[in-house]
Amino acid sequence: MLFTSWEDMLEIHGKFNTTLKRKRKENPVIGDIGSLLLEIFDGETAENFKKVAAACCARQQIGLKALKERREKSPKLNAFLQEAEQDPVCRRLQIQDMIPMAMQRLTKYPLMFSKLCHCSDSTETEEYKSIQRALEMSKEILNSVNYSKKEAEDNQRLIEIQGRLDRSSLEKGILSLEKGVDKADINFINELRNLDLTTHKLMHEGPLHWRIKSSKQKSEVLQEVQLVLLNDMVVILLKQDDRFVLKNHTSSSYPGKSERVILRPVIKLNNLIIRANAAGLSKNNESR
Repeated sequence: MLFTSWEDMLEIHGKFNTTLKRKRKENPVIGDIGSLLLEIFDGETAENFKKVAAACCARQQIGLKALKERREKSPKLNAFLQEAEQDPVCRRLQIQDMIPMAMQRLTKYPLMFSKLCHCSDSTETEEYKSIQRALEMSKEILNSVNYSKKEAEDNQRLIEIQGRLDRSSLEKGILSLEKGVDKADINFINELRNLDLTTHKLMHEGPLHWRIKSSKQKSEVLQEVQLVLLNDMVVILLKQDDRFVLKNHTSSSYPGKSERVILRPVIKLNNLIIRANAAGLSKNNESR
């Protein structure tokens, strides 16, 4: 997790460093550097660089968090790492300072190539076009790494939520409800029992105030919940201590209905109706 593809990354950066040194050794005053940059930032080599960098950086923050937790629980491991970090080769840096350097280096390439473009005498030269191509590819590599990093962290977050998911209220909820529970509601609860968030893609997660009409009060109340927006559904959870409670909610009857209404915690996006103004009743504001 922490050292994925590090040997490949070292080989790529080492090759680039060696090429730069060889160029400077040939002549201290370097003329055309464009072709040299394209050896790394163009074609098949660049595509390989993109894949290796994405694999190397995607789960680094997840790994560092796990390492921190292990160090806190294991005095022996912590003592071993502290001793290793005293080695002069570490330059007084701890492991959590050294690991992100691979990502930091990638952010510097676009800045360096951009400055080289500004230093060029003309935008029509082959050198300028080569540097511009290297600049575009360095940005593409960085974007690919950022995307892979976000995807890995989102997946890890879903694993965490899934591991802390509490479904115990589903059984209690179905038994405590009065009439109005039909076969569709029971089938939906059975579907919730088998809900696996990790098979979906996380789009957004955050706190939300859910407006519910209370059966005990005539006015509406705001229920604080945790909303998890996936690629194909919205999941509404109650955050209690370190648990995420998945349960049906009930609301007092709406106009024209006598029974209490079940508010489901999972909303499929293909069945969702959206209004520009949630309080509006105009059909012109509705869209699927």
